[in-house]
Amino acid sequence: MRVPSAVDWWLRLLLYGAVAVSLGAAATATGDDRIPGISISLAMSILLLWILHGTWYELREDHLHCRCGPFGERIPYDRIKSLRLVTSPLSSMALSLQRIEIRQHGRGWITGTTMISPVDREDFLRQLATRCRNLESRE
Repeated sequence: MRVPSAVDWWLRLLLYGAVAVSLGAAATATGDDRIPGISISLAMSILLLWILHGTWYELREDHLHCRCGPFGERIPYDRIKSLRLVTSPLSSMALSLQRIEIRQHGRGWITGTTMISPVDREDFLRQLATRCRNLESRE
């Protein structure tokens, strides 16, 4: 089941604004700056739009698959130790401040935290929690 990320209105406005400014600047470039300016502008615009429209989460057979544009993460359900609803501005695979915090244990003492922002986070949290056999905490 693939679920898109929720996107805060201000972040959507910021990303579309950055694309518009970048493309506008490239369109007005002249002389020797024209080719590199257009190339960089197009690359940046594609990346921003890919992140905006290509951020999703999928509950697969044995893991949660997260995708944020060209970036991806595979989180095995057996490693997830804690799930909780949070409001956080920290950088992660989320496009909304309303997030699910996923804490997982790796090998030995190594731990990791990923935050995601599915459209219906309460329902997604319930579905995710039912798949996590080693869940120690759910808030």
